[in-house]
Amino acid sequence: MGFKIKIISFAIGVIFFLFIVLAIKRNNLPPLSAFLWVVISLFLLSIPVLEPFYKWIAVSIVGIDDARHIIYIGVIGFLMVCVFGLSLTISRLSDKVQNLISLTAILEHQLRKTEGGGQRTEGRDVVNRQGAKDAK
Repeated sequence: MGFKIKIISFAIGVIFFLFIVLAIKRNNLPPLSAFLWVVISLFLLSIPVLEPFYKWIAVSIVGIDDARHIIYIGVIGFLMVCVFGLSLTISRLSDKVQNLISLTAILEHQLRKTEGGGQRTEGRDVVNRQGAKDAK
């Protein structure tokens, strides 16, 4: 790797690391995500410094002639872990939305009971009633 590319890569790694540290200080990242992003930023910082080591791993251990491929494999692996974490988060949030829909339907039913069973015909209430029926 040329000297200019090493400097640019290191600078990008430092900027990326600073963004992650700021996000952690603002509590914008959950702990597991923060850990993963710190690891990837340290990996980016280590590429220009530990290039000979990565080449040795690629050639001697993995059997790949070009060290760039080992970096691609590492980055793709990291992205797969991130996508898996996001999938888990979406699944949890979907379950919470279903619980909220159910609770809203129950509360709406109880509210109608206490009001004496009065029916409102506003479009929004009709849609809400349809959503509550779908949730059950």
